[in-house]
Parts: sequence; C-alpha cells; structure tokens
Amino acid sequence: MNDLMPILKSMYKRKSNVLLLILQISITLTILVNTAYILSQKYQRINQDSGLNEADTFSFVMNLQGSSDELLSLLTQDLMAIRSLESVKSAAHVSNIPYSSWGGAAPISLLDQQGAPLFRPAYYFADEHLLEAWDIQIIAGRWFNESDIFYYRKTTDNTEIQQLLVISQALAQKLYPANWRQAIGTQIYVSSEVYSIIGIAKQVPSAWSWWKNHDFGVISNANHLTFDPKISVKAMPGMREQAMQDVKEQLMQTPGRWIDRFESFESIRKRNHQSDSAIAYTLISIITIITIVVALGIYAQVRFSIVTRRKQIGTRRALGASKSQILRYFMLESFVISSIGIVVGIIFAIVINAYLVDTMSLSAVPFNYLLIGAVSMWILGLLATLQPVIQATKVSPAIVTRGI
Repeated sequence: MNDLMPILKSMYKRKSNVLLLILQISITLTILVNTAYILSQKYQRINQDSGLNEADTFSFVMNLQGSSDELLSLLTQDLMAIRSLESVKSAAHVSNIPYSSWGGAAPISLLDQQGAPLFRPAYYFADEHLLEAWDIQIIAGRWFNESDIFYYRKTTDNTEIQQLLVISQALAQKLYPANWRQAIGTQIYVSSEVYSIIGIAKQVPSAWSWWKNHDFGVISNANHLTFDPKISVKAMPGMREQAMQDVKEQLMQTPGRWIDRFESFESIRKRNHQSDSAIAYTLISIITIITIVVALGIYAQVRFSIVTRRKQIGTRRALGASKSQILRYFMLESFVISSIGIVVGIIFAIVINAYLVDTMSLSAVPFNYLLIGAVSMWILGLLATLQPVIQATKVSPAIVTRGI
C-alpha cells in the first residue's frame, strides 16, 4: 500500500496515456459483456429442447386429387396406408411443423376480457395421432380422443362441433400465473371463437425459434381440409431413413401424386438455426479479435510507459529497491488502471444494455456476466503487462550513471 500514492501521482503525470488505457479497457469490457450475452442467448436458442421427438420424425406436403367432398376419405386412406408400413410408428395430419418458419398464429384472450387479444401464440390443428407422432407429453388434463377430431372445408363449418384445445405449459402459466393447472376446463377466445382447454402439454414450440411467443403453442381439434395437406410421420426407432423411402414409394403409387418439403425434423431445425449459427460464429470471431487487439494494445502501452521510465526504475534500483518491489509496483499500477477501466466499463455496459432492452426488446444482462467480464479483464490486463514488467525488473542501477 506504500506504493499506492506514488502510483496515483505517476498516473496523474501521465494522465493522457492512462486515460487512453482506461478508455480502451472500459470500451472493450462493454463490448465483450454485451456480445458474450447475445452469444449465450444464440446458443441457448440453438440448443433449446423442443420437447418433441426429433430423431425419428419427418414431414412433407402432398396433394389430394378429387373433389372437395372426397378430401377427407382420400386423406384418411393415405394416412392408413402410411401407418401400415413396417418402418412407420405413427402418422398424423397437422397444419404446420415446429421450426419450419412457416406456420400460423391466433389472437387469444380470456372470456372476461370480452374478446380483447391477450397475445398471439402459435396455432396448430391436428388429429389424434399427433400425440404419438411428436411424442407430446401431456402433464395435465388429456389429449384428443378420436371422437373429438372433426374436419371442415368452409371456415363457417368449424363452429358446428365443440372446439377443444391442448395448450403448452408456458401458455398456461401466462394465462394463470398463480396456478397454471387452473387452465384445464376453462374457455378462451381464439380469433373471437370460444374454445375449451382440455389438456396441457409440457412443450409446444412454434414455427419460429426467434419469436418471443415461441413457447406459447396451442393445438386444436378442428382440422381444416385442403388439397395439399401436411403430414408428420414418426418412424420406428432407428429407421427414419428407411421410413422416408417407404413412405415416398407408397404415396407415389398414386398417379399424378406430388410430394414437397420432404425432410426430417432435424433438417428443418438445422435450417431454421442457420442464421443463429452464423451470428454465433461471427460473435465468437469478434470476441477473439477484440481480445487479441486489446491485449496487444495494453502490452504496447505498458511497454512504452516502462521504456520511458527506465531512468526512474534505475534510480529506485540504485536506492535499494529489489526486483520483487519493482515487479509489485508495476503490477499494482496495472491493477489500479484496469480496475478504473473496469468500473467505467461496467457503467457503460449497463447503460448500453438498458438502451438495447428498450429499443430491441432484449433481456437485461445478468449480473454474473458483468462479474465474469470484470474478472476476465483483470486477468487479461495482468497477463498483457507481465512481460514488460518482468523486463522492468531487469533494469540495472548502473543506467543512472550513464545519464540515460
């Protein structure tokens, strides 16, 4: 501590260089903390568990050839043919596929809100076989029975039978924060129509992984018939590739048949995360480059500071200062400068993150990121100054007598 006052006086005399170093450290910490947090969010999104069977599932769109009145029978025949294959475990008609970047959403609200939209969760319709096809986990209530499923061609037909919903746990918690199980048996508005909630699934992800409502999914028993239905198939364990080949051969036996978007769940999700992966690699490169540049900058400035004070160092050596005392002096000086830069950097990081939270709807940086960033900058600063400081301890007391 005896060196602290001389260090502060020396810093004041060299205030231009010291301020430049403090500014460099603070800006670097600000960038690194926010960049590292964005990077962690990207990896969290990429590696998020969907709660569905991704390894054995694939999907596709096919055409049905017939009149509007024949659509249901044609769809039923094709699904039965697919399920009869030895390599297939289950097959279901579904409106869209999670992570496909192509899907639907519907405004929902509680009945006591008089139909005012609460928010827009991802909306699916499906038959009773989707439970097995996706390995959906029902944690409260029940799944659709075969008798619950109905199909309609015109939009006005779907009000003739009771409309039911299975919703995600995240949505149930949003609707009823105090007790999410309270959602079972309640009724809500979906696009101004009344639906009854009969079940809660552990997870129902949306088609868009980047969406703020990604975990808020609903599945309806009301299936809209089209000439180009989407089918989701679950293969027997370890037989996905064989099942994909068998299904394609089976369906293509029908003259005039076409099949589109024929791909596995894993492939769909990988494509959905391509932009996230590219951003993650870019952020890693940015962090690496910034770290190297800052380390070299600190090294150069400390080395320049020591070179310009060689006579001062030699004088202290001549007055009896040991090498360990010289080392301690300059390491303490580096620590003080780094500490000031880190404090300023933390303030910058908090201010900039608050701006990002307001303008880009990002979440606030947790305190542990600031703490880890501060410790990292301390370590980086000490490592960058270690070699120049060791060189300072080698300055001979005889340098004073040479008038240098």
